[in-house]
Amino acid sequence: MQEDLKNRAKGALWGLVIGDCLGSPIQFSEKDNHPFITEMVPCEIFRTPAGYWTDDASMAFCIIESYIRLKKYDLEDIASNFVKWYNSGFMSSMPYAFDVGGATDYAIQCIERKSMKNGNEQTQGNGSIMRFAPSYFISNKEKEKNIIFDISDLTHNSSVVRNVVLKLSDTISEHLQGVRTSNKSRYSNREEVDNSGWAVSTMEAALWAFENSFDFESGMIKAVNLGGDSDTIGAVFGQIAGAYYGFSNIPERWVSSVKNYKKIDIFFDNFLESVL
Repeated sequence: MQEDLKNRAKGALWGLVIGDCLGSPIQFSEKDNHPFITEMVPCEIFRTPAGYWTDDASMAFCIIESYIRLKKYDLEDIASNFVKWYNSGFMSSMPYAFDVGGATDYAIQCIERKSMKNGNEQTQGNGSIMRFAPSYFISNKEKEKNIIFDISDLTHNSSVVRNVVLKLSDTISEHLQGVRTSNKSRYSNREEVDNSGWAVSTMEAALWAFENSFDFESGMIKAVNLGGDSDTIGAVFGQIAGAYYGFSNIPERWVSSVKNYKKIDIFFDNFLESVL
């Protein structure tokens, strides 16, 4: 049972990274007005090679690194890691931070002034759900539900986003138990799917891709090829689907295409040893 749980948990973490890397090359494109993505390709937008992650994975790595280093949860230290990423590229795939969302940009400036809740009710972007899985595992380990909200509130202090965070948490929790989620997408067909950068629509887009596929690979291809905020739709789908199908069902060719994938794999194993 423990091995199955670790496989699913590792799937959620790797799924986040895979979705980010696969989706970034067609980020900001209109639906179907982009190359059809099935493999890792270079990202012309940010001038990065294939398999380089963006802000989604960088911020997730910041959360994980803090927990591994301190061997405990420390919100201020996670916030400090976000600032290090923003200012000097800590945990980035490049020597600098890139693809930084507007709400995150503003929030990190506030964090530098020691604010641990940033944004307002209108801050409803997907910048906290893109990095969510590590927060879930820390919260579960510490037996403190509010951790998932506190880490989200560092950049997106909105009740709307907190509701999405809760829905994502419940979905991952079901999947880690091997139960296909009871949460259903509001979208009944692909034409309805909103591929924008709002938290609600991103969650619903990821659920749509999950509902309309029966393995990690085909679902991820559906998710990222929605275009729009494709890297984050992919990252959220990856967390959901990775937790259900497990790391063993993520295509190895995608994993091995990610920059420093062997180091990342060890990084994830060290984190999971601390939280499971």
